[in-house]
Amino acid sequence: TNVTMGIHGPPIADLFPNTTIMFADIAGFTAWSSEREPVQVFQLLESLYREFDRTAKRSGVFKVETIGDCYVAVAGLPDPQPDHALIMCKFAQK
Repeated sequence: TNVTMGIHGPPIADLFPNTTIMFADIAGFTAWSSEREPVQVFQLLESLYREFDRTAKRSGVFKVETIGDCYVAVAGLPDPQPDHALIMCKFAQK
């Protein structure tokens, strides 16, 4: 659901039921990064997310955002895709 608050009105919400969302989080990242220099952490995330972005683009998956070590992506948005779940599963396997 996409929610936007109007200044003088109720929220405007859109429902997108035919989507699949992936949250990819790096297991052990907090412990690993606490023992590294900031540049090492940045380089790891930059190279990982760059590859995720390339694969997402080739797969028809839309990157929503990155939050720390979490990568959020969606299939079925902004363009509807009837096989959104399959597209996301294939993306996740790569």
